[in-house]
Amino acid sequence: MKITDLDERLKRLFRFNVMILPTAVLRLLTRLRPKSANTLNYLNWKIATSAHTESGAIDNQGAHIHYVVYGKGDPVLLLHGGLSNMHSWLAQIPWLVESGRQVILIDTRGHGKSTVGNAKLSYEVFLEDALHVLERLGIERTDVIGSSDGGIIALLMGLKAPQRVQRIVAISANYEPSGLTFDASSVQEVVPQSTFSKIKCWLRSHWPGSLANDPALVSAIYELWRTEPQLKPSDLRDISAATLVMTGEHDIIDPAHSKQMAQMLGQGRLEIIAGGGHATPITHSQEVNQLIAAFLEIKLPV
Repeated sequence: MKITDLDERLKRLFRFNVMILPTAVLRLLTRLRPKSANTLNYLNWKIATSAHTESGAIDNQGAHIHYVVYGKGDPVLLLHGGLSNMHSWLAQIPWLVESGRQVILIDTRGHGKSTVGNAKLSYEVFLEDALHVLERLGIERTDVIGSSDGGIIALLMGLKAPQRVQRIVAISANYEPSGLTFDASSVQEVVPQSTFSKIKCWLRSHWPGSLANDPALVSAIYELWRTEPQLKPSDLRDISAATLVMTGEHDIIDPAHSKQMAQMLGQGRLEIIAGGGHATPITHSQEVNQLIAAFLEIKLPV
């Protein structure tokens, strides 16, 4: 083969890749929406913002609990769900900071950059970790927004440490295991088969602060879902903080359960996100942000 023929083939191959690669990337980002859109918006904001940023960790019961703080102003604590991490709030962080709030994010023990420690995982231990972070930061009272397990922790904070809580937004949270629409004891890991599923899993495994697919942690969280929380109607009535209960129309939390919880809370209110599932802060961020803003009396940036 002549050198000129080889050069021409290489040029054609290069032109093909130049054309096909952006298309593949665009298709991947489209399939990953809305998470990809939230991520890109957050990254753009992170580059452009001059907001105060602080990160650190506290040690409690053998665990190293990682936290990040953005901005200054009245505090709002964001608590993510089980088998997730603080990056699940990418659609909420920028506008909360831009509205003049101090945003505190915590990676729950065993999740993200937080280590699991030597205590048996429980919502009580998660609550203890969160309170230690607030103490480290000198925050006496805060609004709390929690999703799924984070919503349960928020409710416990309202019950066990009411002096620390201003208002609560509990998204896709249950007050006892019967509120789940599936049997947590029968959950099995599904091995992805499609190429795209494998790509998604690869991206997730390489995302900063993501779970390392730790089977022991997954098993412990499933056990937690099977047995906790165990809040009684009297416990819910004792939560005096105004509480917005938010649930997706197709959530894994039974809407009837959410309605009961909102009714039993001292100052509960229910909002059901039409078409939403268990990840509404990501998939229905516009609706969720508007509800949060109205409830916490925060002006959404234009």
